[in-house]
Amino acid sequence: MKARFVLDESSWAGAAEHWSGGGLGDAIERLLERLDVARERGEGVAKHRDYYRSDLGDGVELVSALFESDCPMQLDHDLALRLVLALDRTGDFDDSGLADYDATFGGEARFAPGVSWAHARCGEGRQVAVLPLPLGGGHVGRVPVTVADDTLEIWFVAGESDHVGFFRSVIGLESVDERRFAGLAGSAFPALDWADGVWRGLGEFSRPYIAVREELVRCLGGLSDYGAACFRDFGAGDPRELARVLSAKVGAGVSDEDGRTKRNADARRDRTRCHRGVEKVFWWHVKLQPNVDRVHFLCEAGSGGHRQKKIVVGLFKDHCMLLD
Repeated sequence: MKARFVLDESSWAGAAEHWSGGGLGDAIERLLERLDVARERGEGVAKHRDYYRSDLGDGVELVSALFESDCPMQLDHDLALRLVLALDRTGDFDDSGLADYDATFGGEARFAPGVSWAHARCGEGRQVAVLPLPLGGGHVGRVPVTVADDTLEIWFVAGESDHVGFFRSVIGLESVDERRFAGLAGSAFPALDWADGVWRGLGEFSRPYIAVREELVRCLGGLSDYGAACFRDFGAGDPRELARVLSAKVGAGVSDEDGRTKRNADARRDRTRCHRGVEKVFWWHVKLQPNVDRVHFLCEAGSGGHRQKKIVVGLFKDHCMLLD
């Protein structure tokens, strides 16, 4: 598996300043959470072979804080075990072709092999994001990084918003085709579920897939980020209010079908798809354009109780059957 993330050893440089007060422990917990999410989603993480030698400040290296009982900055035992397990699951990248181990970002030149490796991969057209130890004041989002006089914007991911933002950007930056779009959907839109065979519909819009791709990322992103919460908070009220709120969040018109359409057998069949072995009707839809190109979806209760909801995307189409 090719890694989509790389660990940043240089981000440990301020650890000594955050030793007291729980700040370092909180930052490690956040890093472990990102590593868990990346592993669950099959995204791949790499590190430099000397990551354990990361400088924490005051002459202390990470390896000492993890393994040496007399280290003045020894980590909590359970937290250290979890971090070691996560690092041992992370493979080392091949640094033989790096132009430089130093990278300049945030106005500072650093010894940062991980960041330099991400820079090299992005320069080759393969987007890789950086997972730093997220201490206060660290870099987040798109950050200009210079290696060997070449400056590129690299994603630094510290939370879920950055995480999904990175993968949504990959779709455009790598100009992914329909097959790769489907492969990245679980990372770019993690709160969504998908009907069986839904991806075949990427070729059923009125325009070529490449022409609708940006709009599709925007609307699916809005559904993933806000759709379930909107149905939870407004689903029991006026459907027109729910549609208004959803439209604002998605950045495109959203509506339910009217009663006449729902009573029509042909219209129902046109909007029916199989999801996890059950046929379901997808009445709600996002209008990528006012008169054409639709993303049909539904919201259903999750397994954890009536307040947990899930958006399921059922079909992509130029336009479903309309009644005269």
